[in-house]
Amino acid sequence: MQNSLWQANPRPFGFDTHAVLKSPRPRRWWLLASFCLALAISAARPVCAQETESVGDAARAFRARRAAQANQDTAPSAQPPLSATTLVTWEIAGMAVPDILNELQTRGITFVPDNAQLDLLKDAHVAPEILAALPNMPSHPEASSSSEVPQTLIAAAQAFSNKDYATARHSLETLVQQNLVQQNQDANLHAAIGNLNFMSGDLPSATSAFLRSAQLDPNFAYAHVRLAQIYYRLEQGSQMKDEAKQALRLQPNNAEAHKYLALSATMQMQDSEGAAAGRGQVEDLSDLKAGSSTEAKNLNNQALALAQQNEWAKFPKAEAAYNRAIELDPNVAMYYYNLGNLYTKWQHPQQALAALNKAKALAPRNMAVRQNLGYTMCQFNLFSDAVTEFREMLDMDPHWNMARPCLIKALDSLGRKTEADKVEMDYKLYKSSDDSGDSEDGDSNEDENGVKL
Repeated sequence: MQNSLWQANPRPFGFDTHAVLKSPRPRRWWLLASFCLALAISAARPVCAQETESVGDAARAFRARRAAQANQDTAPSAQPPLSATTLVTWEIAGMAVPDILNELQTRGITFVPDNAQLDLLKDAHVAPEILAALPNMPSHPEASSSSEVPQTLIAAAQAFSNKDYATARHSLETLVQQNLVQQNQDANLHAAIGNLNFMSGDLPSATSAFLRSAQLDPNFAYAHVRLAQIYYRLEQGSQMKDEAKQALRLQPNNAEAHKYLALSATMQMQDSEGAAAGRGQVEDLSDLKAGSSTEAKNLNNQALALAQQNEWAKFPKAEAAYNRAIELDPNVAMYYYNLGNLYTKWQHPQQALAALNKAKALAPRNMAVRQNLGYTMCQFNLFSDAVTEFREMLDMDPHWNMARPCLIKALDSLGRKTEADKVEMDYKLYKSSDDSGDSEDGDSNEDENGVKL
């Protein structure tokens, strides 16, 4: 194991990190550049891209939201009402219940939700929230023939609910082969098969299924969102960006699509050179120090290697390695920082915030730690806390411009539009003066990466 803070990375991001560390620190904007480097490089380097997502996620989503507000007259074309078969298939495909409810409210249904129909959907393990909402949805029973749910699909839904993904996939493949559903349902079936493959850890097969779904129905935004998610797991930034943009063309307000668009840029960043700008009063990611325990350092590196594999099964092992490193050397901010990023990636908000707050207590002026903490607060809708965090960061260093996009998002979410507009003006001003390289249509990346020793 190397004892240097940075280590060469086999993935082709194109950054000369050694040159960054050896160079003097002449200009303010290079602190932004070096921080973005830390976010973009793989787990084999001192990395965490959570803070990069805060820049991309908030800034691009903010610009997209403003653009959408300016073009409200260009609403997407109306979609046809939903059949009972679609509802069952979408749940197997992994579509979130709130998203299905939104589609129902917008598009209506093709069947009469009487007791018999509701009992059939209940047998298919349709979410109770959806069942409760159906009687209040606009109904278009002229297409009621599509409301019949094949027993094979109901069996697939039951197997999916029981996490028997192999049986569910077999049932859906039977439907595809035998054409037991209407032709316009094929895209939904392939999306459901894709989700079953995803849940089973077979990302190549999941990719193929969602690609087929998008091919069968080019207007199916959900297929593009899921492809963006898969390409994120596979660390294929260009494909992730393309799919997220395609989803946004279909659904300009799709939050998940905005997220994955925001995650794509640092995977594609090219040739950043120069030095981190020295403030003296604040620290960047490279200032996080290791402890004295060699075993703890090795555990930290092992955890990063596990996290880099992007597999659900590796998460407990990575978590255990970080926690053991902390037991051996409990006063090292780096280990809490890496652990917090791991929890953020795998959607464990309470644990993520606890770990990052501990890192903050040990390194209160480290801007990378503070940026990740603020981003995590924003991601999990703790907007008041995020505002406080980012305000403190900007008090420490007004030139830390990447704090502003997430601050804008938090203020907007709290209804504090006047403050959000003021921060937006500051963001543009500092962006221009610092030459931060934050392009108008650029994106950024989140990963489970952290600092390797």
